[in-house]
Amino acid sequence: MPDNEHSQLNLVNRTIQCLRGQLCPFGFELAPFLVGWYNDIVSARLKIDTVTAPFDDCVALCIISAPHMFEDSFLHHLFGWFKGDEVTSLANALKSIKPNLNGCVALPGPNDPLDWSVFLRIHDATKALLGDLKVQLPPEDYQKLTPLRFIPDYAMKPVVRLPYIHVQCAGHVSGIAYFHRDDPIHGGSSTAGCSLHPRFGGWFGFRGAIVFPNLRCPTLPRPVPVSSLPPGHPPFPPESVTLLLDSYRKRWRENEWRNLGLPKDSTNTYSPAARCFFNTPPEKRAALLEGWVRGADLLSFTDT
Repeated sequence: MPDNEHSQLNLVNRTIQCLRGQLCPFGFELAPFLVGWYNDIVSARLKIDTVTAPFDDCVALCIISAPHMFEDSFLHHLFGWFKGDEVTSLANALKSIKPNLNGCVALPGPNDPLDWSVFLRIHDATKALLGDLKVQLPPEDYQKLTPLRFIPDYAMKPVVRLPYIHVQCAGHVSGIAYFHRDDPIHGGSSTAGCSLHPRFGGWFGFRGAIVFPNLRCPTLPRPVPVSSLPPGHPPFPPESVTLLLDSYRKRWRENEWRNLGLPKDSTNTYSPAARCFFNTPPEKRAALLEGWVRGADLLSFTDT
């Protein structure tokens, strides 16, 4: 491998290592991919545009939350938001966050506390990444990391109302989770597919991608995604794929699809508190969380 290619790969690995140090303790995982890998498998309307990433060999990172993110990150934020006596409601707490994020794009909605928590955690991690590496790297290497752009999973393109990034396809090409569909992988199809992680099954969430428009690495090794669904890689038994997709599309809230391929005693699942939160209609979640903060309601879950 030529020296410049070796140097590029080292910079990518160093960036990933630094971000993992910031995010993994809070229940996040990440994996790199090249923008060209992603653009090759999605429809024209879902491609990452050349303003965001001008070259096919630009590096991006797919970010997911592991099952324990709910306790290790979200609940820490939640109880921290209510520390001040002046904070009397979740809406009031979220409003106090916004002045500290001037200049950020694709902010979460006013009533999405989990999205706010994820956004803040990734915002802080990227800020720490740039701060740490600015003093460690030569200027010419540091410049390759800026500007970076975090594209949350919920970010939508104006007018057309399509996602800025098809996170399941990004997860597939990054190797972090296997995207199962009836037909070959293609983000332009309207048929819903679902992703399985090799350790978490369906008990995880896509949180978006970080794109580095000036960080190029054509020699980045391309991973092979692995699923929890046996045997873990193609060819999968057709009846297993049918069961997975039917369960996901028709009985999503029953969570059967999330467990497919996992050991019966797997602990890599959502906690009772997390399930209670996700099973609560969005419009009622604020009241649920405020009850947890004000009383001892959460103890009945954490002691389970």
